[in-house]
Amino acid sequence: MERIERQDETEEKALYSLFLYPHRSLSPQEFHMLMAVILLGSFIAGMVFLFMGAWPVFGFFGLDVLAIYGAFHFNFRAARREDILEIRQDALVVRHLAPDGSEQCRRFQAYWSRVLLEGRSLFVVCRGEREEIGAFLAEAEKTEVKEALTSALQDYRSGRLQSPSPSTSIMS
Repeated sequence: MERIERQDETEEKALYSLFLYPHRSLSPQEFHMLMAVILLGSFIAGMVFLFMGAWPVFGFFGLDVLAIYGAFHFNFRAARREDILEIRQDALVVRHLAPDGSEQCRRFQAYWSRVLLEGRSLFVVCRGEREEIGAFLAEAEKTEVKEALTSALQDYRSGRLQSPSPSTSIMS
């Protein structure tokens, strides 16, 4: 999956880009179909209890549907986070995009940057500074990111990374 990034005309092009974002198993259409099935099932079960004389149960089925919808809403909101790693002229830029749209950006000197996998955490390290990346990725994906970014940094150091390359996306 490729993503196109909006860039200013004055900003230099990235020589290498890696986009990391959480995996979502449901598309919006699938979510709506699932919610329709849950709503229909809860309505039918609630009606059965209503006809049996247990009318308060009908309301609890409605609360269940509302709770499931709320859980999915927060899950989809959390899925809007993203980590963008770019190698530019002399910098490795790490950008964290939060679900609320805020952004944190750190620049590391690309020549001295390294990628470390310590336990369950993946870090960019440069001259004593470190930044965690891809916290939402699975273990295998963190290994894949480490290998891809390490290879790109080696290409940068050797001079093989001279022109912009296509963007790469990794999602958990």
